Amino acid sequence: MKANRKFVEGDEAVSAVIGVILMVAITVAIAATVYVYVSGMIGVQQQVPVVQMLAQEDTDRLTVINTDADVDWENLAIRSTENVRLYVNNEVGGATGWNLTANVYHQFNTSSINGYVTGNNPVHGSDFIDIETQDGTLLNDVTITFVHGDTDTVLGTYTYASIA
Repeated sequence: MKANRKFVEGDEAVSAVIGVILMVAITVAIAATVYVYVSGMIGVQQQVPVVQMLAQEDTDRLTVINTDADVDWENLAIRSTENVRLYVNNEVGGATGWNLTANVYHQFNTSSINGYVTGNNPVHGSDFIDIETQDGTLLNDVTITFVHGDTDTVLGTYTYASIA
Protein backbone atom coordinates (compact mmCIF):
# COMPACT_ATOMS: atom_id res chain seq x y z
CA MET A 1 0.00 0.00 0.00
CA LYS A 2 1.23 3.32 -0.95
CA ALA A 3 1.32 5.99 1.65
CA ASN A 4 0.01 9.33 0.85
CA ARG A 5 2.71 11.76 1.49
CA LYS A 6 1.89 15.36 1.38
CA PHE A 7 4.55 18.00 1.43
CA VAL A 8 3.50 21.29 2.80
CA GLU A 9 5.42 24.23 1.58
CA GLY A 10 6.12 26.77 4.25
CA ASP A 11 7.69 30.12 3.73
CA GLU A 12 8.35 30.80 7.37
CA ALA A 13 11.52 28.67 7.70
CA VAL A 14 13.31 30.61 5.01
CA SER A 15 12.03 33.93 6.33
CA ALA A 16 13.12 33.15 9.90
CA VAL A 17 16.67 32.28 8.82
CA ILE A 18 16.99 35.38 6.68
CA GLY A 19 15.49 37.49 9.47
CA VAL A 20 18.01 36.20 12.03
CA ILE A 21 20.92 36.77 9.65
CA LEU A 22 19.76 40.33 8.96
CA MET A 23 19.32 41.09 12.67
CA VAL A 24 22.82 39.78 13.46
CA ALA A 25 24.32 41.79 10.58
CA ILE A 26 22.57 44.98 11.69
CA THR A 27 23.69 44.44 15.30
CA VAL A 28 27.32 43.93 14.21
CA ALA A 29 27.20 47.05 12.01
CA ILE A 30 25.80 49.18 14.85
CA ALA A 31 28.36 47.81 17.31
CA ALA A 32 31.21 48.56 14.88
CA THR A 33 29.95 52.10 14.31
CA VAL A 34 29.68 52.80 18.03
CA TYR A 35 33.20 51.38 18.60
CA VAL A 36 34.73 53.54 15.87
CA TYR A 37 32.98 56.65 17.17
CA VAL A 38 33.93 56.06 20.82
CA SER A 39 37.55 55.19 20.02
CA GLY A 40 38.03 58.54 18.29
CA MET A 41 38.54 57.29 14.76
CA ILE A 42 35.65 59.44 13.63
CA GLY A 43 35.29 63.01 14.68
CA VAL A 44 36.88 66.37 14.29
CA GLN A 45 40.51 66.11 13.30
CA GLN A 46 42.60 69.05 14.40
CA GLN A 47 44.69 70.44 11.64
CA VAL A 48 48.38 70.96 12.31
CA PRO A 49 49.39 74.55 11.58
CA VAL A 50 52.33 75.53 9.43
CA VAL A 51 55.08 77.59 11.05
CA GLN A 52 58.26 77.92 9.03
CA MET A 53 61.27 79.39 10.81
CA LEU A 54 64.81 80.20 9.79
CA ALA A 55 67.64 79.51 12.24
CA GLN A 56 70.27 82.24 12.01
CA GLU A 57 73.56 80.95 13.44
CA ASP A 58 75.39 84.29 13.38
CA THR A 59 72.79 86.08 15.53
CA ASP A 60 71.43 83.13 17.56
CA ARG A 61 67.96 83.97 16.30
CA LEU A 62 64.93 82.13 14.98
CA THR A 63 62.90 84.18 12.52
CA VAL A 64 59.37 83.26 11.43
CA ILE A 65 59.29 83.13 7.64
CA ASN A 66 55.77 81.89 7.00
CA THR A 67 52.80 80.80 9.10
CA ASP A 68 49.13 79.96 8.93
CA ALA A 69 46.91 82.89 9.83
CA ASP A 70 45.38 81.23 12.89
CA VAL A 71 48.53 80.18 14.79
CA ASP A 72 48.68 81.73 18.25
CA TRP A 73 51.89 82.04 20.29
CA GLU A 74 50.04 80.61 23.27
CA ASN A 75 49.42 77.35 21.35
CA LEU A 76 53.16 76.80 20.91
CA ALA A 77 55.62 75.11 23.24
CA ILE A 78 59.39 75.23 23.04
CA ARG A 79 62.16 72.99 24.35
CA SER A 80 65.92 73.47 24.43
CA THR A 81 68.65 70.92 25.11
CA GLU A 82 70.42 73.52 27.29
CA ASN A 83 69.38 76.20 29.78
CA VAL A 84 68.81 79.26 27.59
CA ARG A 85 67.10 82.63 27.76
CA LEU A 86 64.61 83.71 25.09
CA TYR A 87 63.58 87.15 23.95
CA VAL A 88 60.46 87.30 21.76
CA ASN A 89 60.40 90.16 19.22
CA ASN A 90 62.73 92.33 21.25
CA GLU A 91 66.43 92.94 21.30
CA VAL A 92 68.33 91.24 24.08
CA GLY A 93 69.44 94.34 25.97
CA GLY A 94 66.04 96.03 26.15
CA ALA A 95 63.67 93.32 27.30
CA THR A 96 63.04 90.91 30.07
CA GLY A 97 63.91 87.47 28.81
CA TRP A 98 62.31 84.13 29.48
CA ASN A 99 64.42 81.36 31.01
CA LEU A 100 64.06 77.81 29.69
CA THR A 101 65.14 74.79 31.69
CA ALA A 102 66.98 72.21 29.60
CA ASN A 103 64.91 69.36 28.15
CA VAL A 104 61.57 70.66 29.47
CA TYR A 105 58.75 71.84 27.21
CA HIS A 106 57.67 75.38 28.07
CA GLN A 107 54.30 76.64 26.88
CA PHE A 108 54.28 80.23 25.67
CA ASN A 109 51.92 82.37 27.73
CA THR A 110 50.72 85.95 27.76
CA SER A 111 53.29 87.09 30.31
CA SER A 112 56.22 85.71 28.28
CA ILE A 113 55.19 87.53 25.09
CA ASN A 114 53.00 90.39 26.33
CA GLY A 115 53.88 93.64 24.62
CA TYR A 116 56.10 91.94 22.04
CA VAL A 117 53.46 90.65 19.65
CA THR A 118 50.52 92.48 18.12
CA GLY A 119 46.87 91.54 18.31
CA ASN A 120 45.68 88.44 20.17
CA ASN A 121 49.15 86.84 20.15
CA PRO A 122 49.12 85.53 16.57
CA VAL A 123 52.42 84.42 15.06
CA HIS A 124 53.40 86.65 12.14
CA GLY A 125 56.05 86.43 9.48
CA SER A 126 59.12 88.41 10.64
CA ASP A 127 58.47 87.65 14.35
CA PHE A 128 61.69 86.45 15.91
CA ILE A 129 63.14 84.80 18.98
CA ASP A 130 66.61 85.67 20.21
CA ILE A 131 68.33 82.82 22.04
CA GLU A 132 71.02 83.57 24.61
CA THR A 133 72.76 81.74 27.44
CA GLN A 134 71.49 82.35 30.95
CA ASP A 135 74.92 82.86 32.52
CA GLY A 136 77.06 84.05 29.61
CA THR A 137 78.92 80.76 29.08
CA LEU A 138 79.34 79.36 25.59
CA LEU A 139 76.91 76.54 24.79
CA ASN A 140 77.61 74.00 22.04
CA ASP A 141 75.18 71.97 19.94
CA VAL A 142 71.98 73.50 21.26
CA THR A 143 68.76 72.12 19.74
CA ILE A 144 65.52 74.10 19.91
CA THR A 145 62.24 72.25 19.25
CA PHE A 146 58.84 73.87 18.62
CA VAL A 147 55.65 71.92 19.26
CA HIS A 148 52.03 72.80 18.55
CA GLY A 149 50.39 72.39 21.96
CA ASP A 150 46.89 71.44 20.79
CA THR A 151 48.03 68.55 18.57
CA ASP A 152 51.42 67.67 20.14
CA THR A 153 52.99 67.91 16.71
CA VAL A 154 56.62 68.96 16.23
CA LEU A 155 56.63 72.04 14.00
CA GLY A 156 60.38 72.34 13.73
CA THR A 157 63.72 71.42 15.23
CA TYR A 158 66.69 73.78 14.91
CA THR A 159 70.28 73.12 15.97
CA TYR A 160 72.90 75.77 16.70
CA ALA A 161 76.59 74.84 16.74
CA SER A 162 77.14 77.37 19.52
CA ILE A 163 75.25 80.03 21.45
CA ALA A 164 77.03 82.76 23.36
